[in-house]
Amino acid sequence: MKTFDRYIRGYLIQGFTLVLVVLVSIFSFLDFAEELDDIAIGNYNAIDAMVFVLLTVPERALWLVPVSALMGSLLALSLLDHHNELTVMRGAGVSSRRIMWSVVKAGMGLIVVVIIFAQFISPVLGERAWRDRALAIAGDVVLRNESGTNFWFRDGRRFISIRDMLYGRVPTEIEIYEFNEQGELAVFTEADEARAGKDGTWRLQDVVRKRYRDFDVELETWPTLEWEAFLSPVQGAVIQLDAESLAPSDLYSYARDLRARGQSAERYELALWRKLNIPVATLAMVLIALPFVFGSRERSGIGQRVLFGAGVGVVFYLVDQVLAQLGLLAHMNPAITTSAPAVSLLVVALFLIRRVN
Repeated sequence: MKTFDRYIRGYLIQGFTLVLVVLVSIFSFLDFAEELDDIAIGNYNAIDAMVFVLLTVPERALWLVPVSALMGSLLALSLLDHHNELTVMRGAGVSSRRIMWSVVKAGMGLIVVVIIFAQFISPVLGERAWRDRALAIAGDVVLRNESGTNFWFRDGRRFISIRDMLYGRVPTEIEIYEFNEQGELAVFTEADEARAGKDGTWRLQDVVRKRYRDFDVELETWPTLEWEAFLSPVQGAVIQLDAESLAPSDLYSYARDLRARGQSAERYELALWRKLNIPVATLAMVLIALPFVFGSRERSGIGQRVLFGAGVGVVFYLVDQVLAQLGLLAHMNPAITTSAPAVSLLVVALFLIRRVN
């Protein structure tokens, strides 16, 4: 049976890969066309736009996996049915349920790959893409971007260094150098981290400030310090990543941290649950394809089945988007609003599979 499973898996991988490549290519082209609107802003050019689109391919592919799984499964199984291979398998004593189990096992393998991509690959490349894009658009606002997430900013006679980023959004290990008109260091400020407020202010944590006057040094410390002029909006855009590009673990940690501080975390919880539901939606899409191949008494054309898959994928995407946004506006639990479409589809798929002989 291992040979049989590999044979089914090979067809499914081919179908899934073909559909995913086509969909990713289409959406990548559309995103590139959209990026052209920002060309000539700062130092951003066509090459930067192309690199940005290429680096965000894993992130784009991640959201297209469920519909690709559905259309790819329908395509692969329809080809097997069209070539009468499913009939031969049944004639050799392999039941429809055993064939479906091979499909499900291949789907579970795909889910494992999706989880690895969502946690380790897509966030790394996505962060690089969004950072480089923001740096290019910011132009001369950012002086230097070293390896990792180290940034240098300039604001008049003030220079700001950010050594690292927490959760991909919170600047840590901050050093601020302020020089006087003679080019001498006048004030040096250190802070463990900085949090952006809703009103455009920044709150520095565990602040130590040294003022240099001739040969004297005045030392000041604060547990927290409100500072409106820490980073400009353009500079802030460089260090703050979009929530959708963060890894699930970072989204969870950041949302928990915001809740602990009494701040709203709905946006990040929504992004977290949307990513967590990609494996569920993928499994549901694979399962929903099975009844329309094995449960249909009349053999439909390959094009009809793939078209059906595209229709289900579009409807699922629209329902998922609408429920997520409505839930966000109504302050509903994002775990419910984002899970409802995938879980509902999964229940329907299991119900239809039970009716297959």
